[in-house]
Amino acid sequence: MNKNDEAPTADTVEANDAEGRDFPESTSCTIILPQITPQSKNILRHIRTGHANAITRRNLIQATGLPDRTLRLEIEALRRSGTVICTSGRGYFIPQTLEELQGFIKQEERRARSTFFTLQSARKLAEQMQQQGEQVRFSEVV
Repeated sequence: MNKNDEAPTADTVEANDAEGRDFPESTSCTIILPQITPQSKNILRHIRTGHANAITRRNLIQATGLPDRTLRLEIEALRRSGTVICTSGRGYFIPQTLEELQGFIKQEERRARSTFFTLQSARKLAEQMQQQGEQVRFSEVV
């Protein structure tokens, strides 16, 4: 087995509330992640379960000691590997209820639609530029 074929490792992240009290056994979760980094483990130790216990990015930066960009890249990597980390106006959290998860899904779908429409405009401009030999001026587009 080469390095890229290694089996995922299992890490249990203990869920606790803002005061550090443990949640009942039924709310703990096991997260299977390939090659979880020490930075990711550190981040997951500080992200609480439930919207009411969300941690702001600023507080997460202070708690982990990570630079903002590194923190965002690590959270993106965790999400891409299957860890559901929600965001809201309150900060980052692990969903505790179906309602919290569905709210996050709707939020991200709205964001994706907005990005899609932005890309449609950019593609339209690129097509115009190709047709006119890259001679399109901004005043012609508006």
